[in-house]
Amino acid sequence: MNTQLCAIKGSRDGLVVTISDAARFAEVLTALEEQLIASESFFQGSTVKLLVRQGTLSPSQLDQIERIITRYGMNLDRQPPSWGLTAAAREAPVPAARSEVEHNTLLVKRTIRSGQRLHYDGNVVVMGDVNPGAEVVCTGDILVLGSLRGVAHAGAEGKTDAIVFAFRLEPTQLRIAHVISRAPDEKLPQPQGPEIARVVGDRIQLSVYNH
Repeated sequence: MNTQLCAIKGSRDGLVVTISDAARFAEVLTALEEQLIASESFFQGSTVKLLVRQGTLSPSQLDQIERIITRYGMNLDRQPPSWGLTAAAREAPVPAARSEVEHNTLLVKRTIRSGQRLHYDGNVVVMGDVNPGAEVVCTGDILVLGSLRGVAHAGAEGKTDAIVFAFRLEPTQLRIAHVISRAPDEKLPQPQGPEIARVVGDRIQLSVYNH
């Protein structure tokens, strides 16, 4: 999956499809379709904006992208995202904008299955499980109202105070900012309630969540 050429991410303007090079349009279409297949119905009913970093898309190319997006139950807004109007805005967003992104939260009302990857700029709440082989990466917190058995990476842009919470926390890999923790080789006793993971010192610490 070529996420370098075409990526779908959340932002303060909603979902944005970022295309790095419009000249490689055939590859862009393939990469877009692959990502939509992987995400299945996560984004169904959402409105999507386009951001082209290099080159421009013709009206017929925009029509082709819109047909693909529509086929997966999404709508295309041809207006570019507000933060993508100038190169300066892309390279140096103001602190207030970063704060807005930080407080975005995506609610996923389904289980994330093996092979599915979810990347989001903000917090992610999953009302279901994250199965082995699935991956959730976000810049904020991850809350799983079920079992977390896949890969979870919270605070992906260096937010060391991000947390990972799950009713059952058994990830194959857990990462907060730059700190990584892997599943233990031996089977551990089941905790007596939901667990929360956070960075303490230079390690990720798990503890039973107490309201």
